[in-house]
Amino acid sequence: MPLRQSDESIASAIKFDVEKSSTGSKRLKLRTLLTKFGYEKRSDTNTAKITELLTYEGLSINPPIVRFGERWEISLQDWIYLSCNVLPEQQAPSVLSTWNADGWFDKISELDLRTEKEVETKFIITLLIRLGYSENDRFDGMPVPAAHGSRNTTLVIDFALFNNSEESLKNQPLLTVEAKKEGRLLKQQELLNAHNQAKSYCLWTQCDFFLITDSKTVQLFHISRGRIGQLSPIFSCERESLSSCFGELYARASKEVLTKYYLAKFSTTEETS
Repeated sequence: MPLRQSDESIASAIKFDVEKSSTGSKRLKLRTLLTKFGYEKRSDTNTAKITELLTYEGLSINPPIVRFGERWEISLQDWIYLSCNVLPEQQAPSVLSTWNADGWFDKISELDLRTEKEVETKFIITLLIRLGYSENDRFDGMPVPAAHGSRNTTLVIDFALFNNSEESLKNQPLLTVEAKKEGRLLKQQELLNAHNQAKSYCLWTQCDFFLITDSKTVQLFHISRGRIGQLSPIFSCERESLSSCFGELYARASKEVLTKYYLAKFSTTEETS
């Protein structure tokens, strides 16, 4: 009777299969992916383990295979897209002409936000609306099962942003947001802690972009699978300058831009062997 391959060697073989494809991406049914690792049924534990193994190999898994909240959002017959390619930069879109019609950007320097909750409700939500995300696109306080060694836990993401009008992306977070109390990110250790929190969210949700803010500072990051520990912001701005910098943020984190980014990741028709 042949010995069963280790989980690490299975993940490595999957990566090799994806790498040799013409597009650097392949797809397979969720049931097939579970079977490759020897699982007949899915669970929080085995989906977290598979996510961790494939991420370590430098693969993206879209949509994510972990559970959001109380239910599984994808079925065992849904396609899962595995990719190792770096997508080309998209042409930057024009910001909507109404982006500051109410003068909100001119007033934010005067904000005095006393709690993290006020940062969320009076700054972040308003900013997300200007980036094109509707209330239906937001999952506020989204719980996600995770694994730390042999210990299972649940993370709570302040905001996960989706495109609920695009059927193929309905289970794929476009952007995650971590909120902090005003002024908290001025402390280097607090900034580092926020980075680590947000990176963990991106690991389990397979979301490639995260934004952290205490309303005073806004930073946006792009995660590269396999190099998740090596990060620097692709956008960083102080609140007082956000009006003049908003076009750059829109070009990197808007619903319009990230929808195109993820649709490109879902475009392959090559299947794993």
